[in-house]
Amino acid sequence: MERILLYTHFNKLHQVSGHVFYQLKQIKPLFSTVVFISNSPLEKDDKTKLQKELNIDIVIERDNTGFDFAAWRDGMQFIGFDKIQGYDSLTIMNDTCFGPLWDLQKIYEDMEANQIVDFWGMTNFRKTKYFKEHLQSYFVSFKQSMLGTEVFQRFWSQIKEFTDVQSIIDQYETQFTMYFQKEGFYYQTFYDTRREEAGGLVHPDFSYYKPQTILEKKVPFLKVKAIDGNPFLVAYLLEKIKATSSYPVSLIIEHMREYFFPDAPYLLKGKLLRQPKEAISIPKDVVLHIHVTNLAIFEQFIPKFVNLFPQFEYLLTTPDQKIAKQLSHDVNGISGKSQIVLTQEQHPLLAMFAQAEQLKAYQYIGHLSTHTLVTETVDLDEWMRSELLDMMIENSSNSLHALKHCSDLGLILPDLPSIVRNGLFYQEPLKEEMGKIWKTLSCCKSFTFTDTATLTRVYGGFMWFKYEALEPFFKMRLENLSCYSLQEKSTILENLLVYVVWDKDYDFQIMPLSQSYPSLLDLQYLNNQLVKQQETLKDRKSIVKRLARFIGKEVE
Repeated sequence: MERILLYTHFNKLHQVSGHVFYQLKQIKPLFSTVVFISNSPLEKDDKTKLQKELNIDIVIERDNTGFDFAAWRDGMQFIGFDKIQGYDSLTIMNDTCFGPLWDLQKIYEDMEANQIVDFWGMTNFRKTKYFKEHLQSYFVSFKQSMLGTEVFQRFWSQIKEFTDVQSIIDQYETQFTMYFQKEGFYYQTFYDTRREEAGGLVHPDFSYYKPQTILEKKVPFLKVKAIDGNPFLVAYLLEKIKATSSYPVSLIIEHMREYFFPDAPYLLKGKLLRQPKEAISIPKDVVLHIHVTNLAIFEQFIPKFVNLFPQFEYLLTTPDQKIAKQLSHDVNGISGKSQIVLTQEQHPLLAMFAQAEQLKAYQYIGHLSTHTLVTETVDLDEWMRSELLDMMIENSSNSLHALKHCSDLGLILPDLPSIVRNGLFYQEPLKEEMGKIWKTLSCCKSFTFTDTATLTRVYGGFMWFKYEALEPFFKMRLENLSCYSLQEKSTILENLLVYVVWDKDYDFQIMPLSQSYPSLLDLQYLNNQLVKQQETLKDRKSIVKRLARFIGKEVE
């Protein structure tokens, strides 16, 4: 069979994801001609890989005007309808799915053997009061019975370049199926969702709301948006794919981390720092920065940390001259190389970022401080610091080994301290302020902090990292944070660290807390919070009713 594929691509980072390369490699043998149409600029290396390694016949770059439908139109016009009608089929497809999870060959053979079918798709969107039932356009194949007709050519030639997605949906996505049906063409769906129970769905879109059913029905493509929209279901989906398909789920994980969020729920399982199988080798090029504002606490650090790792170099900063003088005496007992810097910066992270010239010479950097973590209670402050310090000590060798041997690993942070997990300590993230600082750091990726329910925080700034992963902080104008209090600076910076690392295309891992808790604790805490919310709601309703009686009105 002579088949042609028009494949549209868009990536806001101007990249071609690994899952797209894999997808094209797997499906290319089905087609005589493949046209790759990118609605975003292509890097030279990606374009070369498409043409040289994958042997893609035609690569077209265009602006993202008119989105996929206009791109498919341009692909048809580039080939020419006179040549298109010589193919046995034309398939339109985009890069919004992972797959193929299973072989497409048999699906094509079955559809091609069905003489009454003129065009077909993988899934359909059921009829609603807003839309007619239609094939979903991420994958649709048109047979030769349509390709040479005036109806087919007129539809595609008249595609307009709308600048908003909703117009594309209203005019083309939801209309083309019925348009061709009215012209006498018959369509079929590989997985016809009209026969399925959809009472519990917000919209009858099984490709988004029922990804588990998509896998059960062996639909060979899983929508990217189904992963993004069902984050707590993804662990099951990935295990299901592993068990029933040869598709490398690492492609899903890599794309979602790179393109969406670095700390989505389904990514956290792989974030835990583990004991390496090979012998641990600690790199020599290591410096530990400690910001000292409390000598008594620093003196606790010496036997706990400093004496255990004499091979490290130490950079000590302090804003206090008296402390600096005492530190000079204290470091005499440290066998490793140490340097003391008197700084104007009170905040520990800013004090570290101010030492860019010294620190950029090191491959691996650790950060500790003696500053107050919990202002309300001394005991809780000591508890949090003790756990953070213990995690840094117990995992220092593993952390440095991992940073050395994982080129894309840029940051290793402690797990949640117990007082955070138990709900005894919480500071509301200053999300709007984080967005402002994000812009001053000239970050490349877009991230809307105000739309994110839970942010990953590096408590106390205790961490191991590579300089390049946090380089934007070392280059920023420190006065951009001068208007904030010390606590506000902590809240902003500690919540930003993971996302800046992600923007620099690095990943992060989490040091485990030695005193582990069963996950039942999290469920108990969640249920306790829900009970409190319900009680608060009852109290509010009671107050409203009492007020209503007071003013002589009845409230339902």
